[in-house]
Amino acid sequence: MVELVVRAEVGAFPLWTLNGENVVPDSLPLSPRLLIALEDWTVFFDDVGGAMSDRDVVDEFVGQGFKIAHAIRRELKGSTIWLAHPVTDERTLIERRGPR
Repeated sequence: MVELVVRAEVGAFPLWTLNGENVVPDSLPLSPRLLIALEDWTVFFDDVGGAMSDRDVVDEFVGQGFKIAHAIRRELKGSTIWLAHPVTDERTLIERRGPR
């Protein structure tokens, strides 16, 4: 069981420990599909240099971050996952979603 923060930072893989240490992608049993989603999310953030002033862009980026964070929580059963907002750095605990 681990506790991780999904946080975008220019030039870094977007998974962090609570102590602020960057997590190596291959150190966790994440599916290739999820690793690609994490890479794509990071590439977008790097491409804009972390500067997100357009509200629609921020909302879309955060929405994608929530999807990724929920997928991480599903794959790392029993772990605690947080999502850090790219502008405010406010953390949101990712909780289990019930059936729709």
